[in-house]
Amino acid sequence: MFATSYYVVQRTCGARLISDRLAGFTFWGWQLVIVLAAISLPLGITSSKEYAELEWPIDILITLVWVSYAIVFFGTIMKRTIPHIYVANWFFGGFILTIAVLHVVNSAALPVSLYKSYSVYAGVQDAMVQWWYGHNAVGFFLTAGFLGIMYYFVPKQANRPVYSYRLSVVHFWALTFTYIWAGPHHLHYTGLPDWAQSLGMVFSLILLAPS
Repeated sequence: MFATSYYVVQRTCGARLISDRLAGFTFWGWQLVIVLAAISLPLGITSSKEYAELEWPIDILITLVWVSYAIVFFGTIMKRTIPHIYVANWFFGGFILTIAVLHVVNSAALPVSLYKSYSVYAGVQDAMVQWWYGHNAVGFFLTAGFLGIMYYFVPKQANRPVYSYRLSVVHFWALTFTYIWAGPHHLHYTGLPDWAQSLGMVFSLILLAPS
C-alpha cells in the first residue's frame, strides 16, 4: 500500500516524492515493525487488543513511520504541477489521516514496563474505542486504500478516464462519513448503550450504498 500510493501520487501530481530519505524510512521502519511483531507476539508480549496487539514501544515506532509516510504523501501533493487532486489521492489521503487518528487514540496506554502496558480506557469505553478502531482500521486500511488503487489502475488499464469525477468524489465522502459510525455493530447485545448499538446498526445498513 505504501509503495502503490507513492507511485500513484507521483504519477498523478507530476512531481517526484518530496523526500526519498523519508520514503526509505517508511519502508525500513515498517519492515522493522513486522520483524518486531513476529518476535514479540509468539512470546506473549501483547496488549490483548484485537488488530492492535503490539505493545507500546512498537506502537511508538508505528506512529513515527506513519508520520513520515504522511509527510511524504501530502508533501508531494503540495508541490504538484497538476492543478487538481486526482480522486485516487483523496482515498489514499483519507486512509492515511484516519488510520493515524485511530492508531493514536486506540493505542493510548500506561506503560508499566518495557513489555507491558494497560489501556487508558476501561470497561465498555475500552470496548467502544477498540471497535471504533478495529472496524475502521479494516475499513480505511483495506477498503479506502484498495479503492485508491482501483481508481487509478482500472481507468489506466481500460485506457479511459474515470466515468464521473463528481460521482467519485461523492463516493469518497459517502464512504468516509458512513464507515466511521459503524463500529458498534461489533458490540450488539453487550453493555454498550442501546442508542450506540442502534447507531452502528443503521450506519452499517447505509454503508451498503457507498461500498
